[in-house]
Amino acid sequence: MRILNYNIVTKVAMRYLFSLVFFFVISGSVFTQNLEKRNLEISKITESPKIDGILDDIVWKNASVANNFFQFEPYNGKEPSLPTEVKIAYDNYAIYIGATLYDSNPDSIIKDLGVRDEFTGMNSDLFTILINTFNDGVNAVEFMVSASGVQSDGKHTGNQGDPNWDAVWESEVKITESGWVVEMKIPYSALRFPKKDNQTWGINFFRNIRRYREWSSWNFVDINIEGFVNQLGEVSGIKDVEPPLRLSVTPYVSAYIQNNADNNKWGSDFNAGMDLKWGINQSFTLDMILIPDFGQVQSDDEVLNLSPYEIMYDEKRPFFTEGTELFNKGEIFYSRRIGTKPKKYYDAADQLNVNEIIDKNPIETKLLNATKISGRTDSGLGLGFFNAMTGSSYAIILDTITGEKRNYQTQGFTNYNMLVIDQSLKNNSYISFVNTNVLHAEENYTANVTGTEFKIKNKENAYQLFGRGSVSQIYTDSTDLGHNYFIHFSKTKGNFLFEVMHNTESDTYDPNDLGFLRQNNESSWNVELNYNINEPFWKVLSWRNRIEFEYINLYNPRKFSEFNFTLMSATTFTKNYLHTGIFMHFNPVVNYDYFEPRVDGWKFNEARSGVYNWWISTDYRKTLAVSFNTGAWKAFDYDRYGYWFGVRPRIRFSDKWLLTYDLNFDNDFNTYGYVEDYEDLFGNTIINFGKRDQSTISNTLKTSYIFTNKMSISLRARHYWSRVEYTDFYELLEDGSLSPSIGYDTYGEDNNYNYNAFTIDMQYLWRFAPGSELSLVWKNSISTNETEIINNFLENFNNTFQSSQINSISLKILYYLDYQYLVKK
Repeated sequence: MRILNYNIVTKVAMRYLFSLVFFFVISGSVFTQNLEKRNLEISKITESPKIDGILDDIVWKNASVANNFFQFEPYNGKEPSLPTEVKIAYDNYAIYIGATLYDSNPDSIIKDLGVRDEFTGMNSDLFTILINTFNDGVNAVEFMVSASGVQSDGKHTGNQGDPNWDAVWESEVKITESGWVVEMKIPYSALRFPKKDNQTWGINFFRNIRRYREWSSWNFVDINIEGFVNQLGEVSGIKDVEPPLRLSVTPYVSAYIQNNADNNKWGSDFNAGMDLKWGINQSFTLDMILIPDFGQVQSDDEVLNLSPYEIMYDEKRPFFTEGTELFNKGEIFYSRRIGTKPKKYYDAADQLNVNEIIDKNPIETKLLNATKISGRTDSGLGLGFFNAMTGSSYAIILDTITGEKRNYQTQGFTNYNMLVIDQSLKNNSYISFVNTNVLHAEENYTANVTGTEFKIKNKENAYQLFGRGSVSQIYTDSTDLGHNYFIHFSKTKGNFLFEVMHNTESDTYDPNDLGFLRQNNESSWNVELNYNINEPFWKVLSWRNRIEFEYINLYNPRKFSEFNFTLMSATTFTKNYLHTGIFMHFNPVVNYDYFEPRVDGWKFNEARSGVYNWWISTDYRKTLAVSFNTGAWKAFDYDRYGYWFGVRPRIRFSDKWLLTYDLNFDNDFNTYGYVEDYEDLFGNTIINFGKRDQSTISNTLKTSYIFTNKMSISLRARHYWSRVEYTDFYELLEDGSLSPSIGYDTYGEDNNYNYNAFTIDMQYLWRFAPGSELSLVWKNSISTNETEIINNFLENFNNTFQSSQINSISLKILYYLDYQYLVKK
């Protein structure tokens, strides 16, 4: 009866919220600046300028000029504090930009050095150009240069950015008596554009004056409208471009010396391969990697996982992070499935006979090659094809008596494919169709996912409808079908914003052979209301507020699972740019967790609970900046509670040396979780839960010293320590409650965890030529998981270092070879 009453209340509340949203849609008015889109007509040149940061070439005397910028923030639409002038020209090889960023106090220009592409939190003045060659309001590429000459680039698709995309282009910076100057050459090998005699591109220029925390742009960008790509100006006059053949190869060689964690024996390895890029035409590019080597990729931040869900780790391998914006459509592509742990990795232990041990069992399948073909036609039709292949993987089993070895196949040859068709529509909208296919031929296993994604915006870009849906098919001896759909309607312009979302994943939907889904069998509704003030007032620079309601039930059977609501408010103050905010999350009724029991049809009752989190951070322009956050949670049964806090000091010793330290404590008490399940003598399912305390401490030290804008050394060290101690054990009942377990003595301390993960990533990097680099890397990894709890930090730290560890020292050289450059030579 209690649940029935709650459902009635929920329905009434949801109707009220929809009515409230509808009222704001009908009655709310948004007053913003409606300025015409700017257009800059440019001319073709016959002699290219020398890229040296000095605008004395004849081409710049007659080049078209973009000036009279608008502030983006803090005072949206007002005149910037300092003027900016940008000149632009083109020829058959590249686009050229010469920007003069005037400053009456050039000694005050902030020009701290940094690593290429790591501009988050970088303390420097910046100049950025955003180019949309198809002028569709959705897709763009970005090129950024700091006042110290450090480059960054990335891709934008709608409101999502991809900083992992890398292009080869040239830039030089000079500090002058009147400010600073940026000169850039962006070759057509870094761009894709339609095959037209007369072209108009979307474009915008941005400037950041760091000491004022001020951003400005050439074409006005309304801060109350979501997105940047949909608010570009235009550049016209691009005529009769005859782009050269886009062909480049980047061969590499690498050498390793490393030890094995099992026997601590050192060995060596040598690898060679290459990355090939071929411009099939102006719009389409083939990118292929042959015999890849990702041994220098940064280590994962591994954690102790007690949940029933898989942990999703970020993709860091360069080939899989660059230029993948098309393949993110539909959310069915997770590239870390490729070259991951073999499907039968753990089965090898079950194949052992008497006197046999596992001598070697590769933890990853070997990637043989990978290919991407992507681009967009004149009509805005985007096409993408991805293929990767991994070889067969074998565990080597050793007979300790005879010395004989035999192989056990943990995964056969596997082929991965993805196809994307994406059509740009008017009003910065699009519709896409996607398909992924994974083939394990030797296992007679095929996984196929087909889906669609769309975004429809109105002419004013004030409202949008977004949706996606997909069908999964797994073919073995039988066929398993599942489906998913997500629909999202939102207001994206003005101070008041809202979102209404619905998501459904059937209990048989499974995209995880090449995608990532935390869980299926869920249907949810979500309503979010936002009120943001982006214009400075009183002592406040900006203020953001959000309230969100969520209702979740199982898809099959249709049973209530969870209701929660969230409140959030965050403010940045004008004085010293102090940022602070608070987050609160509430589960006002008993929720039901159908996944923690790990057995279909069972549930665990989650009591009413509440969470709060408060954070504050100081001005990152200062030599010393600190971020701090703290929070706590409380459940209103079994005396369950927890708290956490973290501190992140950031010290800039000079414009070349930066150190950041992250310290986090997280403590949970009297929590309950799954331990094991089995059938008793009568065939009854028994599910045991344990009452446990968990304490986690993580330390991350990151420092870098930048010798020049092309040479640096960096160190990242992380220690993660989590202790889990069980105090009582219970049997889960069919109604979701717990009863003290009769077999308590059968568990004891064997279920405790004392888990440590320690990693070091140290790199010397020298970019000795455009697109070419030399890197020397040392990686250290230690992972331990014991049942004996150690409560002393230093004792645990020392014990961790006494454990087996993996060390790897590697040297890798990449050299970029461009066909046009070789022809000229």
